[in-house]
Amino acid sequence: MIAYLHGFASGPSSRKARHLAAGFGERGLLVATPDLTPGAQGFERSTPLTMLEVARATLGAALGPHALIGSSLGGYLSALLASQDPRVTRLVLLAPAFRLFERWRGRLTPEQLADWREHGLPTHHHVTQTERRVGWAFFEAASALPAFPVVTVPTLVIAGSRDETVPLPDVEAWVERTAAARLLTVDDGHELAGSLELILREAWDFLGRGHAG
Repeated sequence: MIAYLHGFASGPSSRKARHLAAGFGERGLLVATPDLTPGAQGFERSTPLTMLEVARATLGAALGPHALIGSSLGGYLSALLASQDPRVTRLVLLAPAFRLFERWRGRLTPEQLADWREHGLPTHHHVTQTERRVGWAFFEAASALPAFPVVTVPTLVIAGSRDETVPLPDVEAWVERTAAARLLTVDDGHELAGSLELILREAWDFLGRGHAG
């Protein structure tokens, strides 16, 4: 199985998810695109751990091998899942959000963190195009997770040199310590919106041909 894990405040209807699923489908290969925050209050109650559980459920009991494509937070979760589940044998990580907890803690003031604990963190949700509030449990769960998951499977990483959300040096630091990883840097921002065709081509070459064959 190949599964696509979407990013924070996003979903399976995101532009990248649809583009990759359609591109692989045209080549005869299905990509599963689970909603990692299902239900009316799924986003508000989500944590990295609940999202990981959805990803595990998507893989089910099948022996594998499985491959994951993950974008931003989904990229970080993909690396976490690969570090825990030997059935995951290949990764494609798009602007993966390494140092998740450290970046959240560094960007928010003590007052903002206190407000998050009390009221939830106001967040623009890219799918619903509304402001929604993710609960404090997200931050608490993130605090217990590794900044750089240890991954040993072959991994293709694509990141933008102009990414203002996940700094390129964070991605480079993970690749440097991960012998099986290769980094492709593109002239793009965090959304990688201008690199969709390149991503599809590289992801297919890295994942699809082997699964299709």
